[in-house]
Amino acid sequence: MDELHYYIEYLGNSVELPLGETIVGRDVGCRLRFNDPAVSRRHLRFVRRVDEVFVEDLKSSNGTKLNGRPVISPTRLDDGDAILVGGRTLFVRVSDAESVSSQTLNLAELPSDARALRARTAPQPVTVPPATHQRCPNCGSVVTELDDECKTCRYAWGGFRAASRTDVRKGVAKRRHDRLPVELQLVYVSSELEIEATSRDLSPSGVFVCTQVLDPIGTKCTLTFLVDGGPPLEIHGVVRRVVANEGVDHTGLGVEFSRVGATEKTWLETLIAQLAK
Repeated sequence: MDELHYYIEYLGNSVELPLGETIVGRDVGCRLRFNDPAVSRRHLRFVRRVDEVFVEDLKSSNGTKLNGRPVISPTRLDDGDAILVGGRTLFVRVSDAESVSSQTLNLAELPSDARALRARTAPQPVTVPPATHQRCPNCGSVVTELDDECKTCRYAWGGFRAASRTDVRKGVAKRRHDRLPVELQLVYVSSELEIEATSRDLSPSGVFVCTQVLDPIGTKCTLTFLVDGGPPLEIHGVVRRVVANEGVDHTGLGVEFSRVGATEKTWLETLIAQLAK
């Protein structure tokens, strides 16, 4: 008999459970997490053995239900079982197929848990980098946080970085990529800050992080995207823009991606394709 594969299916996508323990919850360290206040930080766990898998509630606030009944103790799962976690329903799929669907994410390929996060940064007054630190990279003229091009030489850096000279005839600088509005939960970490935030827009090359606690332009950072129904995904970046002016409807940081892993790249491309429809 072929080796059995165990999957957890959610909204048409599935993740394959590796041997051992898989924690499900709202915490950033969970292998499978959900952005749902009804889900506890560590809500339940799956325990996978070679030829069977169990589910166990971890004393969650709202409990776990298996096929409509509360999970009181570790319970063996079968193909087609429905597990209610907060407001999310997960389905158990068992297969002896050798191949794994392209829509399946193998959790065994990911770290067993995310790095331990430091204590969250308390709200602080907005700090703006000195104007002398914000200059055109082409001619050195002073520019503001809201400028997309230099008023002196018309060098254009779009939303995240200097790219090319503006075509004077058109008078409009082209960005590297179009930015699409989307609100994603994430954790922003630099050498000075660690904050939970949301995004305002996203592109293949960067993201705008909404926050009133700011880092200077040029700061290297790590963004951990808290994906609903999947493990946290980590992307490295650099702050290319700071928006903190009074009178604007948002403040925050324009971050350009500097290092994107294979799993993160696939997720990013899929999400942007869906947003662009």
